Amino acid sequence: MNRRVPGDRSLALVWALLALFRVPALRAAPSGVSVERRVAAMGTTLDVTVIATDREAGLAASELAISEVLRIEDLLTTWRDGPLSRLNRSAPGTPEALDRELSALLRKVLSWAARTDRSFDPTVAPLMRAWDLRGVGRIPLPGELAAALAATGAGRFQVDAARSAAVRLDPDAGIDEGAWGKGYALERAAARVAAAGASGQRIDLGGQFFAAGRDESGREWTVSIAHPRRRERPVLTLTLAEGSVSTSGNSERGRDIGGRRIGHELDPRTGEPAPDFGSATVVGPSALVADILSTAFFVLGPQKGLALSERLRGEGVAQDVLFLIDRGDLQRLEAVASPGFSSRVLSIDSTVLEGLTPQVVGGLTPQVAGRKPIDAAHP
Repeated sequence: MNRRVPGDRSLALVWALLALFRVPALRAAPSGVSVERRVAAMGTTLDVTVIATDREAGLAASELAISEVLRIEDLLTTWRDGPLSRLNRSAPGTPEALDRELSALLRKVLSWAARTDRSFDPTVAPLMRAWDLRGVGRIPLPGELAAALAATGAGRFQVDAARSAAVRLDPDAGIDEGAWGKGYALERAAARVAAAGASGQRIDLGGQFFAAGRDESGREWTVSIAHPRRRERPVLTLTLAEGSVSTSGNSERGRDIGGRRIGHELDPRTGEPAPDFGSATVVGPSALVADILSTAFFVLGPQKGLALSERLRGEGVAQDVLFLIDRGDLQRLEAVASPGFSSRVLSIDSTVLEGLTPQVVGGLTPQVAGRKPIDAAHP
């Protein structure tokens, strides 16, 4: 015979209350095993984090991501022999055979030149040679710059996706993969991981991110945005439920030549390095589009960049942009953003940023989340 001891009812009530308070914890319970990998790829570092049911599945999914990025590197590289570099060396007027993937991709990428009013143009290789941006750098003579500009433009190539071929129409024309290749590699790698059944993923390819699902604790992924002049200092943290973050600027790859600061972001319309105001960060569902638009918005600058961002949203291109503007005071930055950016902001460093409160951040606490510097998206 069961006998009820004093306090049974109170004890049952306590356990019921504890169960209620445990509900939020259950929602943030570990969602799987986290597998992390780091390799060298596309001239930078590739960091892959996969959340899977077990370590074996996570390793398999991460290997798919790595192998896909390396495959895209072989497809798009112009630093060594490959399909794109061969197109850049092909005889003018002679069709160069391409596989279906590359021909379709080139048509898409070239179309973005017109959509961005040529603030992005993948055919800037002649300009890069004129400024020697793959070497020590130089300032071209006026005639050299004019010749490079004449060889630049999407019309210098004809791509026939149906026949999987392309024609280079100018002997000096060339396509550079620098402002879009990483985005495409990220997009393809993320698709491979998703197809493998991973519940979450976060891929960082040289400071451009793609994330989907949840982390190992069941929370949304976060990405920190670095100071445009000091990569080691995160100044803003975003949540990234699903999509990509790409930042463009000149903090690392600029150089001083003859007393002049030369950035690696060129304006295809003038042939000159784009004015270095700080950085432009794009958040959107497509890693390829985010990569392209971060370059376009940086070239345009904040005012015209915001106008293009608004126009593209009207055309159905989902994205938001943040501009971090350096007015010459390394202690403070001005920040302006598109209207939808506020929903992505988790925290800010109010000692550095001006302009995000309250019109963008709203009621969020102005502080920087504790992230390692390597997590900081950087120019």
